[in-house]
Amino acid sequence: MVQDKANTVWTAEAALAQQKELKKGKAAAKGDSADDLVLQVANEMMNEAWLLCFDEFQVTHISDAIIMKRLFSILFERGAVVIATSNRPPEDLYLNGLNRPLFLPFIPMLRDFCDVHDIASQTDYRLMTEGEEEDRRVYLHPNDGEAKKALERKFYRLCNGEPAVGMQVETQGRRIVVPKSAVNSNVCLFSFKDLCDRPLGAADYLAIASAYHTVFVADIPKLTLQERDQVRRFITMIDAFYERHTKLHCTADLDPINLFQVTEEEKRTSVADEIFAWDRTVSRLIEMQSMKYISEHTRLIDSDQFFSQFNFQSLSNEDLVEMWRRYDGDDDGQIHEGDLRQMIEDIMEQHNGYRGMRQEEFDSHKDTLDADRDGAVTFSDFERYMREFPQTIGA
Repeated sequence: MVQDKANTVWTAEAALAQQKELKKGKAAAKGDSADDLVLQVANEMMNEAWLLCFDEFQVTHISDAIIMKRLFSILFERGAVVIATSNRPPEDLYLNGLNRPLFLPFIPMLRDFCDVHDIASQTDYRLMTEGEEEDRRVYLHPNDGEAKKALERKFYRLCNGEPAVGMQVETQGRRIVVPKSAVNSNVCLFSFKDLCDRPLGAADYLAIASAYHTVFVADIPKLTLQERDQVRRFITMIDAFYERHTKLHCTADLDPINLFQVTEEEKRTSVADEIFAWDRTVSRLIEMQSMKYISEHTRLIDSDQFFSQFNFQSLSNEDLVEMWRRYDGDDDGQIHEGDLRQMIEDIMEQHNGYRGMRQEEFDSHKDTLDADRDGAVTFSDFERYMREFPQTIGA
């Protein structure tokens, strides 16, 4: 609906570009004042779009707090419209922050130009998964010996051979070492310490998610505000993986809801926005275990990457389920004709290096799959066919 009303919307990419421009400060604009630079950025934003949409609006740094009023006063004067969600009402933004009085004038201005709606509820609908199956194999807890072995088995199975050690991902002129990764498919393995004890940011996690469609993270510990830096990085990492629809396999000490433990006193007095952002992380970790999320993930991977994870001579039940998810396009428990043709051609391409078939060839494969001639290819039909004739399609 919002996009129907607006000709252009301020995008995340554009916002990041302008954030970098602002952070260049006076060094990027010799002779110009800080106000001049803010005015320049505001004008460029308005030239790009008049509607700004923010999810999880928050203020965490004094530099952001100081610049906020000046930037938004120009935007509002120029007719910008802001739609935002936040875990805090305007009065609680940057609560207990350093030099907060410098930020306070922004609050009444925000109230003047924006209608504030409290949508608090006793029910967190993001956490509701009633009627939706979960694949509990991807988030393993507690992090005991059995869970560690299960994660390792899963990783080596998807590698379909020995993994490579010490590969690298490049981002913003830096290189991130990948401890283990598959040779023939974009699957990798990190420990929590590899990803969250080091000073990595959103760009780094997005680079990893771009390079690998499936990421294994071992040994996620119980977290508290004593590990605030690690908590912030973990939140950023999950956001990046979720946005890129990365499949996450992990072992953790506790379930997502209890993984980050904060006292009531800390909730009342802390300025840490990680406390408020954690709800989003919990809901995303839960959604990333759902059949819907995982099925969508399997359909987004290109066929070469997808099939490189499997050994057709020794397909496990888990392999077959993964394949089924890719081609059961509407999750109704059947593979329909269009998806069936896509599946057969994908497998032919893997075996013979080409795709495409005559209608009579397709009908023959379809009849073999639908042995009971009921007009529907179910998982039991698919499983029987792949067990009995693992190479027939490529013959």
